[in-house]
Order: sequence, then structure tokens, then C-alpha cells
Amino acid sequence: MKRKAAAAWLALVLGCTGCGFMEQPGAYMRLPKLPAEQEALKLTIERSLPEGAALIRPRKVEQKGAFSLIDLDGDGSEEAVFFYKIKNKEQLNGEIWRIKDGSWQRLDRFEGAGFELDSLTFDDVVQKGRKDVIAGYSTGAESAKGLAVYSWEAGRMVKKVELPYTDYVINDLNGDGKKDVTVIVHDRGVSSNATLYQYDNELRKLGSVRLDSTVNDYYNVLGGRVSADKRGVVLDASVGAHSSYTELLVYEGGKLKRALNPQTTYKAYSGKSEDADGDGIIEISGMYDPPGYENEAMANIPWIETFAKWDGGRGLTTGLERYYSGEYGYTFDIPPEWKGRFTVKKSEASVRFVDTGDGKLLAEIRVFPQAEWTDDNKSWIVLSRTMDQVYAIDANGAAYRSFFRLLSEARAGGGSQTHE
Repeated sequence: MKRKAAAAWLALVLGCTGCGFMEQPGAYMRLPKLPAEQEALKLTIERSLPEGAALIRPRKVEQKGAFSLIDLDGDGSEEAVFFYKIKNKEQLNGEIWRIKDGSWQRLDRFEGAGFELDSLTFDDVVQKGRKDVIAGYSTGAESAKGLAVYSWEAGRMVKKVELPYTDYVINDLNGDGKKDVTVIVHDRGVSSNATLYQYDNELRKLGSVRLDSTVNDYYNVLGGRVSADKRGVVLDASVGAHSSYTELLVYEGGKLKRALNPQTTYKAYSGKSEDADGDGIIEISGMYDPPGYENEAMANIPWIETFAKWDGGRGLTTGLERYYSGEYGYTFDIPPEWKGRFTVKKSEASVRFVDTGDGKLLAEIRVFPQAEWTDDNKSWIVLSRTMDQVYAIDANGAAYRSFFRLLSEARAGGGSQTHE
């Protein structure tokens, strides 16, 4: 029954044009103010839309705003790509515009393959060096989405690829210099698979591997370099009430493979794999409880995050370690010389890092309310300030100021940092 239901959802995503679904959340919200030229283009586009239509922004998007500017035909000039929806109608529509004779004009209009725009990216999947429109559509059901790849051919958009997906990654796993697409289709409790595709005059399947269908979902999916000479796809999976583990997919010997045993990447809570040290290689996330917390309830443990590099076989080598404070919104990278000889002591608004050998204080980070802070306090060194708080480290730990980072800064800067 579940398989039939999933198939029905998928058919709706990829082909249905007359079924009743709720409008996409935020579809008619006011757009942010754009620079003058883009604002003028937006107004021109909006005036051209059918009555009752509104521009649609994808849930996941590379470029802010309701339209993207991208060179689709490789002539050095950008085209405008956007989607819209007519009120009380389910079908999405897309259009391509470009400047002609000094003004923006419509080049082509095409139907979307679903009722909601989940994602919109641009990459050279069909022909190397020529950007394609890669749109993820959905009907609102988490397990049923459709991926469509459109190429610009002879003055019009042509749909070249149409696949079901839960998540996807554009990469070059086989290392041939041409982009490929790893597609994850996860139907919890029924089936879960990863399939590698490449377009070469037609869509070809390069390999497929079965994944664990019992996981809740894959909450973090990313692709890139996973070693100095290998590219891969990293999947952080949610299991149980709050735990997780990480999968690593690579292409070797003409096959798509799971490179790690999930038991070696199991975590008590959800951690996100990333290029934590900024060297261009994705590290696998992990975590451990510091000494002295062996009998504590999990919720009371000040977990230390770890980021490990794949060794090219079935193992991992831990590099960066990090203390994470979700409560106060910051991270602190553990200095290499502390590893294996420190623990953490928490109190209200304060975290103390203590040497497990002699019990001496290594450093303390404290969060002060702005109203209680004075700049003539010589015992503390300011790390960062917000509207309400001052983050400071004790004078003893001043050498580790660069190891601290606000979560808001990490999100804006891409997550990785280096230390001087």
C-alpha cells in the first residue's frame, strides 16, 4: 500500500496538472527590495504576468529574490529565469527573458513539473560549459519530489531529465571532468537508494547502492572533495529520537559504494559534516563526552564535536574538535595541544576548560549582559559583541581568541575558520 501511495504522489509531482492542492507557503509574500536595475526588471516581469499570477521563490535557492540571472546559452549575456503561479491554479510555469534591442523581452515559456518549487540551481549537467536550469518540484509531500533538468536549445527550453528524488547532489564522482548527479530516493520504512546518473546524449545510470530505509531522513546532504584525490557524497542521517550517523558514497571500480560502516559514525545527537577546517575537504562529523560525564544524563553532557577525514579505506582520522554552545550561539575550536587532556565545567553563562592532569584552568569563556560589562575590565578579553551580550575569554586564554566564533558569523561565512 505504501509503495502504491508513493507512486501516486510521484505521478502527481511529475505530471499532474489538474488536482487540488494548497498554494505554496509564501508564494504571494512581498519580495525584498532589490538594486535599481533588478527592481526595474522585476516590475517589468510582474506587469507581464497573467492576471492573478505571482512570482514564486524556491524553498532552497542559490540567489535571493524571485528571479535568477544566468548565462544559459554561453554568449556572455545573462538571461532571467523565474517561475510563477496563478492564484487558484496548481500548475507552476517558468519563463526565460533576455535583453533584446535595449529592453527585457520574453524568450520562452514552459510548464513546471509540479505545484511547488522546492529548489532551483544552475549547472552544466547536459553539456559541459553550458548552464542548465535544474528545478526540484514537489506537491508538499516530503517523500515525493521530482527533479527536472532543462537545457536551452534552438531558442527554447527543452526538458532533458526527469527523475524522482528526495535529495540530489551535482558532482563529478567518476572523475571524468563532466558533471554527474547523485539522486537519493528515500521512502522511510519501505526503500532507500542512491543512484548516480550522467548525461551523455541521453541519461545513463552509472551505479546504484541501497541505503538504510529505517533512518528518519537525511538532514544534511553535500558533495565535494572527501580526500585529496577523491570526490564523494556525504549524508548525515537522523535515527531514533535524536541520534544520527553519516554515510559516505564514492565511485570506485565502476560502482557506487558506501565507503564507511555507519556504526563507526554513530552520534548521540545530530551533527553536521562540513569542511570544518577550511582545507577544501569535507570532514565527517562525530561527538564525544568529555572526561567526568560518564554517568551524566545525555542532556547534561557538554558534548565535544569532532570532524574526521576519510582515510581512503574504511576508517577515519579525527582532526578538528569543537565545543558547541547552542544556548549562547557560539563555537570554540579545541586547541590541538589540549586534545586528550581536558574536560569541560559548565555553569550559568560560563564554560571552563580544565586540564585533567593537574586541574589547572586552560581557559574560560563567559557571556556578560551588555548592561553588566565595562571595558576597563582587565581580567577579560572581548571575543565578540551582540546587541545584548558581550562574549569574553579570561586573560589566561587570550592566545585562543581566534578559536571562538559566533554561530551567526559561521553561517554567513560558510562555517569554516582558520587560526593564527
